[in-house]
Amino acid sequence: MGLEIVFRRELLPPIDELEHEWRSLETEATSFFVSWSWIGTMLDVIPAAKRPMLLHGRAGEETVALALLGAAATSRRHGLIRSRSLYLNETGEPQFDAMMIEHNGILTMPERGPAALAALLAWFAEQRRGADELHLRGWSCRIPDIALANRGLLLSATAVPSYIVELDQLTAAGELDPILSANARRQMRRTFRHFAAQGVVQLREASSEDEAQHWFTALKSLHCASWERRGRMHSFSRPFFEHFHRRLIERCFEKGETQLIEAKAGERVIGYLYNFRRGRRIYAYQSGFDDADARERPGYLVHALAIRHAFQCGMQIYDFMAGRNRLKERFATRCVPMMWQVVQQKRLRFRLEYLAQRLKRSVR
Repeated sequence: MGLEIVFRRELLPPIDELEHEWRSLETEATSFFVSWSWIGTMLDVIPAAKRPMLLHGRAGEETVALALLGAAATSRRHGLIRSRSLYLNETGEPQFDAMMIEHNGILTMPERGPAALAALLAWFAEQRRGADELHLRGWSCRIPDIALANRGLLLSATAVPSYIVELDQLTAAGELDPILSANARRQMRRTFRHFAAQGVVQLREASSEDEAQHWFTALKSLHCASWERRGRMHSFSRPFFEHFHRRLIERCFEKGETQLIEAKAGERVIGYLYNFRRGRRIYAYQSGFDDADARERPGYLVHALAIRHAFQCGMQIYDFMAGRNRLKERFATRCVPMMWQVVQQKRLRFRLEYLAQRLKRSVR
């Protein structure tokens, strides 16, 4: 623990060798999005020519930290701000980064986390001639100002609310009553009665990979229809999104790491959830609801059933992840920021861009 961590950017080794080294650093605290299940699938489906490089952290001769490092082509923001960008655990190409990583970070032992972050900043500070910005998207913590100042770096950061349900706050039967307001409890009971009038309300997990893939198709149909009714772009707009997740289900379903849930009222399908499961945490990643009639609130019922199911399966956390909506706000026991951060070399153009953005906000 006493040796300094030093990062180097390297070509990817053979995938089986990288898998062995990657898994050797995983712990119960490792996020699903930094686990080999996610990273290995990413490397499996991205064309070899587009794969990121490896950011290899060593303390002496020992491997103590790992991450992927993608590099995007030089871009210009606003037609003026030129940037050569690096991306942690992403490729830097929108078509391949459509999976929307969250709970991102450096793979390392929890006790080495602060030292690994400091080493990452030290490494990036040395790349002044080769890179302008380092994108750290979907991080659970904000980089401390002092850590940046010590390396002569700048930071552009956006905080997005992220919501969790701490399942130990439910009743002994897994009911949500203790965490809901009086008004929310009344609305939940009204929603349940509405669907119960159509038949027995039930929730079931897919029992095989084939069934999971079939339900993913059904989820896609409901998800796309819902977002298109609202005139908004949906997750399946980029074909790679589906390609990646089909492969993720194929690789991880039998290990219990991907979860497809179907909720029905009688013979009517109310909705589907596509979740990840690691340790005692459920990541509520994607959904599709039969919500043509918004007054029915199917999402509320499906998530309430899924939260109770997670509790009954011995989970500790039901993680709604980043993004604000009324459902998350009503169900969550805690809201924490998820950070989209860009570490920047101290360039005049970035300072001017920051000042222009501040001026624009003040005018508004």
